[in-house]
Amino acid sequence: MAVFIIMLKDYEDENRVVYCYGPNEETMGKIEYDKINNVIHQLSPIDSNRYPDDFFFRRAGTRLARMVIRENSNFVERTTIES
Repeated sequence: MAVFIIMLKDYEDENRVVYCYGPNEETMGKIEYDKINNVIHQLSPIDSNRYPDDFFFRRAGTRLARMVIRENSNFVERTTIES
């Protein structure tokens, strides 16, 4: 099964960064990285009977953690996860 997840930066300041994530731009949840406490939170899940939110949330969280750890907190405006 092919996987495609899009992540769009919604908001960033010195304390946090928020991304919308999902299988397309019409079906998205929100995820936040708290820069002060180094914690990732789900702000809102994907609201869909067709797409399992937990699957997308875990992969978006992993991508967000990678931005923090491997990419030196370089929070891009748009990214995708494809496999």
